[in-house]
Amino acid sequence: MGIQGTVNDWRKELLDMLNELSNEGVTKVEWLTAQDEVVCPLCAKRDGKKYTIAEARKELAGEFCKPTDPDDRCRCTFLAVVD
Repeated sequence: MGIQGTVNDWRKELLDMLNELSNEGVTKVEWLTAQDEVVCPLCAKRDGKKYTIAEARKELAGEFCKPTDPDDRCRCTFLAVVD
C-alpha cells in the first residue's frame, strides 16, 4: 500500500471519528497524541489544542501525519470537549 496509502487510512479513521462525534452533538474536540517518541512533529504540535469539528476536519485535509518509520501507526485521537 505504501506510506501515503497508510496515512490516508489513518486520516479516514479520524474523519470517521469526527463524524460520529458530530452526529452525537459534539461541536468541539481536543487533539490528543500518545505523547511518546513515535509521534511525528506535525501531530505533536497539535497535541492538546482544541478545535471545532470543522477546524479539525480542515487540519486533517491539510498536511497531516509524517511518521518517521513506515511501521509506525498514527498516534492521534480526538476527545470530545464538553462545555
